[in-house]
Amino acid sequence: ARFRGAIEQVPPMYSALKHGGQPLYALARAGHSVERAARHVTVHDLELLERAGDVLHLRIRCSKGTYVRQLAVDLGLALGTVAHLAALRRTAVGGFRLDRAVTLDDLQALGEKARLAWLLPADSLLADLPRLELPEDLAHRFLNGQTVALAGTGGGPCRVYGKDGALLGVGEGGPRDELRPARLIAR
Repeated sequence: ARFRGAIEQVPPMYSALKHGGQPLYALARAGHSVERAARHVTVHDLELLERAGDVLHLRIRCSKGTYVRQLAVDLGLALGTVAHLAALRRTAVGGFRLDRAVTLDDLQALGEKARLAWLLPADSLLADLPRLELPEDLAHRFLNGQTVALAGTGGGPCRVYGKDGALLGVGEGGPRDELRPARLIAR
């Protein structure tokens, strides 16, 4: 139970986090270990699916930023032993689920119309971001990489569309009612 819900987790040395500009995995490979601050993560579900001797098969649903490899190590320590991850299979990321995936070979075997039916629009990756629509003059400036003045942008990232409904890219709302381009879609 102590590994479910909001927990503090110390990231492993073998991670891409940086310390002094160096990825931790590079420091670990060089035989160094550095102090790492604990992070807040959430383990929504932690379920034992099967036990085969000393091998546990678990289902974990967790927040972004959770190191499942480190969770396995921490579970082993809590059980008074050592543990490591033998396999990891990601079954969902955000709204994307493995059961809705198709292999590249299967996709290529389909006709063009059926293949296109499987493909999702680019903005499906941004569905969790607020939506902003720009008038034509601001859309043109935004697409040219310019910050535009726009009331009500709020702070943080948003998906930005033109008047025609086409995705222009991702913008970042600034503190002075401004919208800065962060990532643009080539048109």
